Amino acid sequence: MIRRYAAALGAILALGGCSATDAGSSAQSDAEPPLGSTPAMLKTAGVSFPLDAYEATPEQQDALSRAQHTLTGRCMTRFGFTFQPPQQPPVSGSESNTRVFGLVDPDTAARYGYLNPSMADTSRQRRSERPLTETEQLALMGEDDLNPADLPRNLEEAEKGGGSDVTFNGQRLPVGGCIRESFLKLYARKANEVDILFVFNLKSEAESKALEDSRVRAASKRWSECMAKAGYTVNDPMKAPMEMGFSENAFSSPRAITAAKADVRCKQQVNLVGVRYTVTVAYQKQLIEKHAETLSLVKQQLESRLTLAASLAR
Repeated sequence: MIRRYAAALGAILALGGCSATDAGSSAQSDAEPPLGSTPAMLKTAGVSFPLDAYEATPEQQDALSRAQHTLTGRCMTRFGFTFQPPQQPPVSGSESNTRVFGLVDPDTAARYGYLNPSMADTSRQRRSERPLTETEQLALMGEDDLNPADLPRNLEEAEKGGGSDVTFNGQRLPVGGCIRESFLKLYARKANEVDILFVFNLKSEAESKALEDSRVRAASKRWSECMAKAGYTVNDPMKAPMEMGFSENAFSSPRAITAAKADVRCKQQVNLVGVRYTVTVAYQKQLIEKHAETLSLVKQQLESRLTLAASLAR
């Protein structure tokens, strides 16, 4: 159930709306932003970025997820079913952005190599759950052959449409099932709400610009040269284990651990993390200034969702 539920939520996010910024569409010819001083950095756990202020904190996201589970459960109950939400891993705000620039922690490299320990812990925490029946899956996720373009984009549109042709207990199932209904009730109640992927897309745009920035490219080149001296031929710090030929099931092998330790040492030696952080922050600040009006709405709508989530938790 967990995988199917998570996959459905991922599809919902992808269909959250069409008002997001065109990531990477800004003129690439813009002058590179000035940086000022570049701090020496390595670990990124708990580090914040300017655009983080417009997104839910890990604790707030946990509350929003629980609120959506509650709304999904109420919908399933309405149609005569019991909903068992997937287990959520513990939330830790101090671990946010831990891998925003890939592997950077020497202790993690020495113990796990390139394996992300948080992913391993999540896998161990998953519990076995009763698989859904076909009828329950239909109620939860809607019809399999739905055209994504036919899904309602907001709650107003969904309520106006009246639901799908599928009925349970004499009631029409929402188009997209109870997952879609709960998503719309929490994240897209009105047609003019900002796409929930707006900030994510701005972050992606800033990241793309940072990776093309001459200062980041120079730091990455110095990292690559450092790795070559250690015996590794790699060019992309974010793809190092793949470039070295490690499969995912070998990310914590002895050879991978040795390579990972060299990787982190080289990042520290050339201050790759400090450069990438400083450049990324500069591009994010540019985008915040450019989209200030929309981002103000983003903050307002986040507060409204958190208020709703708090009311559902009582």
